[in-house]
Amino acid sequence: MLKIPSKISITISIAASIAFFVLCVALAFYMPGFASLMIQAVNDLGISSVEGANELIVIGLAYVALIFITIIDILLFMLLLRVREGKVFTAESVSLIRGISWGCYVVAGVFCGLSVYFVFVGLMVAFVAAFLGLCLRVVKNVIEEATEIKAENDMTV
Repeated sequence: MLKIPSKISITISIAASIAFFVLCVALAFYMPGFASLMIQAVNDLGISSVEGANELIVIGLAYVALIFITIIDILLFMLLLRVREGKVFTAESVSLIRGISWGCYVVAGVFCGLSVYFVFVGLMVAFVAAFLGLCLRVVKNVIEEATEIKAENDMTV
């Protein structure tokens, strides 16, 4: 299997995080049009009818999801910078992972709300976001335990 050196991998991840941030900012400007396309697709398929005030609810929830996704991306960027500096097993890194996992749960909740209008897609994205949040909670617990062990070892040396 192809193994990319650690420093290059971190640099690629940082670049991807920056690109994703730019995409989120761009999407913020195009969200009403994007949401309208999604609403139109749902209406054309006859799955549900989204009109009037419901369109504003969909756009509002989409913006809430986008805000939290952008915050998650910023936290990931900050975590990657800490990894590049070799500051992985620290309380700050654990806090960043905790914030990312809670952000995933918020996004899952938003997509549960959107599932009223976009049933299958909303529930699928909510499930994936919640599962990602769970995976990150496990990683957070592992890193937190490793941080405590590292602190104990640093005290004994």
